[in-house]
Amino acid sequence: MAGRTSLPVDRELRRLLRHGTFAEALHHALNVRGLSLERVQHHLAERDVRVSRAALSYWRHGRSRPERAESLRAVRALEEVLDLPPETLVSMLGPPRPRGRAVRPAGALDRRRLWPAHSSLLAAMDAPPDGQLAYLDIHEHVLVDENRQLAAVRTRLVVEARADRVDRCVIYLWTEEPSKPQLTGLRYCRFGRSRSDEESGAVVTELMLDQRLAVGERSVVEFEWIFPPGPELTFYHRRFTRPSRQFVLQVEFAGDVPANCVPFRQLTMESPRQLDPPLWIGASETAHLVVVDPRPGIIGLSWQWD
Repeated sequence: MAGRTSLPVDRELRRLLRHGTFAEALHHALNVRGLSLERVQHHLAERDVRVSRAALSYWRHGRSRPERAESLRAVRALEEVLDLPPETLVSMLGPPRPRGRAVRPAGALDRRRLWPAHSSLLAAMDAPPDGQLAYLDIHEHVLVDENRQLAAVRTRLVVEARADRVDRCVIYLWTEEPSKPQLTGLRYCRFGRSRSDEESGAVVTELMLDQRLAVGERSVVEFEWIFPPGPELTFYHRRFTRPSRQFVLQVEFAGDVPANCVPFRQLTMESPRQLDPPLWIGASETAHLVVVDPRPGIIGLSWQWD
C-alpha cells in the first residue's frame, strides 16, 4: 500500500502521531488494530523482517527504541502492518544516539515524563505530590539468574522530607509480563495502597514510613521485588525525577557473565542514550556503578553476552 498518505480514522491515534511519543503511538496503534505481539511477529516475518517479542515489547512501552538500520527497516514494516502512512513512526524516533559522556540535565522532571503509563494509577490513588521526599542515597542490587532473566531487585533508600507530615513513599514498577512480581523484604516501612494496570504493566505502590517526618527529617526504606520467569534481561535502569546525592547500582550475574557492561544515561525514555566507558566485572561476577550527584533523568547499565 505504497500510496497511503492520510492519517488513521481513530482520533486518539491521530493525536499521538502528531504530538505523542513513538512508544505511545505504537502502543495505541497495536491496541486499535487488535494485534498481539505474536501476530505482529508473524506479519513482520511474512515481510522477511525478524524482531523478537521482547524488542517489540520494549519499543511499545518505551524501554528502548529502534535505531539500527535493521530496526528502522522493521519500523517501516510495522507501519505497513498497522496501516499507517509511510515514515509516520520513523519520523517520531528523532536522530540516532550520540556516543560519549552525557550532559546531565538540571532541575527536576515531571514524573509523567518518566512514568507516562503510571499517570492514571497515581491519579486513581490520589498519590501525594512528587517532591515531598528527597532521595538522598539510592542503593539497588539487581540479580540476573542462570537463565539470564531478572530474578530480584533489592532497594535501599535514604529519604529526607521536604514538607511537614510526610508519612509515605510512592514507588513505581514496570514489567512487560502478565505475572506481577512480589514485593517483599520491607524494612522501616509497611505496605500501603497499590494500583496496577495489567495492559501496560504499570504498578504504583505506597510504602508507609515507620514515622511521620517533618521538614528536614530523614529515614530509611528497604524493600525487594522478586520476579517470575521472563524474557532475557539486557539492561536495567533507574528513573530520577529530582536530583539525588548518590546512586549505587550493582548487577550480579548468577550464570554467564556478559562480554561487556556499559553505563548509560538518558533525559527521558525517548531521548538519546549517552554511553560511558564499559565497566569491569571481576571475580564477584558483579558490575558496580556508583554515580555521585545524579541529575534528573535515567541512569542504568546495559550488557551483551557473546
